[in-house]
Amino acid sequence: NCDSSVLHSLVFIHMMYNCRVVVLSACTLAHVVAMRVATRSDLPPCHPILDFSSVVKYWKLNGTEQVSFLQGRGCDARSNPSPETADYTCAENAFACAANEPIANPNSYMCCNIKYSSRSGPRITNMLGESLDVWRAGLSTLVQIPKAREVAPTLLVQINVQPYAPYWYTMGCEDGRIAEVLVSGTSLGESNVTVRSGALHANESFAVRVGDGLWQELSWRTAVVDQAVTFVSSPSMMITGVITATDPQHWGPDASAVINVGGLSITVQQHTLGSADEGKPMLDVGVNGAYSKSQGVGGLLGPDGTILVQGTAPVPCMTIDASVSA
Repeated sequence: NCDSSVLHSLVFIHMMYNCRVVVLSACTLAHVVAMRVATRSDLPPCHPILDFSSVVKYWKLNGTEQVSFLQGRGCDARSNPSPETADYTCAENAFACAANEPIANPNSYMCCNIKYSSRSGPRITNMLGESLDVWRAGLSTLVQIPKAREVAPTLLVQINVQPYAPYWYTMGCEDGRIAEVLVSGTSLGESNVTVRSGALHANESFAVRVGDGLWQELSWRTAVVDQAVTFVSSPSMMITGVITATDPQHWGPDASAVINVGGLSITVQQHTLGSADEGKPMLDVGVNGAYSKSQGVGGLLGPDGTILVQGTAPVPCMTIDASVSA
């Protein structure tokens, strides 16, 4: 006897309609006090304290333009007159860094005022209507059926949360977003399904892959608006995709995919902030369908979602403070 209940959950990015204020967590990071560096070669580059959009602009500039760009964000250009005897020093709570200066200025450096913040991430609404924040980067399980970990899952839905700019490339204040959705389990047979994010014009656009097969793109190169495409059609699984404007008041046309498997429908909708090389694609995930109460639902979207995120906290970080000159 299968006592079925309805599962309806949604994962969405908090930036969709309103920006959520993130509480500053300066107390969790040591303040930078009169940062001293002995030699210019020891100076870190300046770009890690910029956000994604600023980094894109920054790397299009030459060395002199990069200095002006940083000055426009409150950084102060300095020069060390005696590099062999003096340190490269900035004031309290300022970050000493090196722009790509011309060779004629080998002793110059920048002092950029910094502020402390926390990484934000996607917000989840589970099947009980509770809102949860996913602070941790990497893979997280949204749905696992059955709930018991000792049993091979018939359906496993995971998300890969990553920033727009990799954390190794920045100090880590880039917001986390759902970059990939991974679906696996015995209901799919031996092949898992991966849905990746990617702007419709990008070289690596929104795409679906089954197992280790080729990526099947859904982009301006491969599709037109409002014309659905079928990626997979089999007795056990159906995957379709379309480029459409699901919410034209807030978003333009973008890609989505629907995976029907094991009595559940998994909808992956992309939204892209910005355009061209500054486009920032993010994925929303919705899960609908019936499941067996006797098997239960595990993962963040299940009834134990709040327990699974207990003890996690936003990761502290630091970024440039353009409102104050260094």
